[in-house]
Amino acid sequence: MSLCIYYKEVMRIIQYIGVILFFFLVSCGKDDVEPQKTRTLMVYLAGDNTLSSAMQKNINDMMVAWKKSYNANIVIYFDGRGSTPELYTFQFKGKEVEKQVLKTYEEMDSADPEVLKEVLNEMQELYPSDSYGLILGSHASGWLPPNLGRSRYLYQEPRLTRSFGDDGGNLMDTRDMAKAIPFNKENLEFILFDACMMSSIEVLYDLRDKAKYVIASPAELPAPGFPYARVMPYFWGKGKDLEKDLVKVCDEFWDYYNTYNATNRFGTIALIKMDEMEHLFDLTREVLQGQKENVATIKQNAVYCYPMVEYTKHDRFFDLGEYMKYMTEDREGLYKEYRDFLDNEVVIYKKATNPFYYTEIPEEKFSGIATYIPLSIKVWRVETEAYWNFPWSRVYDAVTE
Repeated sequence: MSLCIYYKEVMRIIQYIGVILFFFLVSCGKDDVEPQKTRTLMVYLAGDNTLSSAMQKNINDMMVAWKKSYNANIVIYFDGRGSTPELYTFQFKGKEVEKQVLKTYEEMDSADPEVLKEVLNEMQELYPSDSYGLILGSHASGWLPPNLGRSRYLYQEPRLTRSFGDDGGNLMDTRDMAKAIPFNKENLEFILFDACMMSSIEVLYDLRDKAKYVIASPAELPAPGFPYARVMPYFWGKGKDLEKDLVKVCDEFWDYYNTYNATNRFGTIALIKMDEMEHLFDLTREVLQGQKENVATIKQNAVYCYPMVEYTKHDRFFDLGEYMKYMTEDREGLYKEYRDFLDNEVVIYKKATNPFYYTEIPEEKFSGIATYIPLSIKVWRVETEAYWNFPWSRVYDAVTE
């Protein structure tokens, strides 16, 4: 064999080996690189309170239900009673799911809106994604500002509210909570409140630019919270599938509590489409503008009010639909327009268990959203005075040209 032919043969073998190595390396690279995650689920649990053990079980249920097929990230902030706050995620070791601690914080006030903002920003930096979902869990009581003090009229209560978040007695005003959420409807698909009374129109209106959907309860929520082992598969829908999946989250919640084998079981849930908040505001103002003095004289039992379980908050969480019905008795056409819009464009899903803690919530009186009626200051002085500082309260203002 001539030297030239020998040289060509060697080069051909080297090229062949090079091609084999190239495909081998590419194949290994494909196996090692994880697919792009399309959603990050952020979970913020302010649990330095009586819900601490229930939240720990919630986290375990999330971990049991976690699957690689979700093509998503999860990052959880948990501040439990008697422990320092931690940030962690789930990771697979073989077929088993384990909790991976990402960060341990010094003691922090998880009911501080600045802490909420800082943690959510950290979550986003750690797990950037095309879209996000947010679960907020703690004690809560809707729009009512924290630490209103003792009422001097009708009922005597040492503390009237928890607002959102409870960290050893420290509380977060829902207006500050809304401002602290560093997202908008372009990238935050939903907010789920694992907390009482957050389907309050005053709270929802403050969140109108923060997320596409909100899942919340207009009444008290059972301490065990959402059945995460059942709802985890439905946090990942995109586009048209998003709403269908969130309906499934609500339906699983309702079914779980409605089939509790107890006469004192309770639970209400609603799915709110946030795009329609501004038009709902306009329709409500059409009903209520200039009525500030008139509604102050409404009798406390004139409009359906959600029943209480433990919180002694009388006549502060009226049903929004029933309130509009009361205020449009002589304007049937306006009420029909309002209720059609509320039921079909704003509240995508609503259900209540039957019974609801030894009583029931009549289906015809249940719109899925609660509201406060600014009653006379002789009834609820501190609440009514505080109410006028909320953006939603402008529905009582006259429209100016």
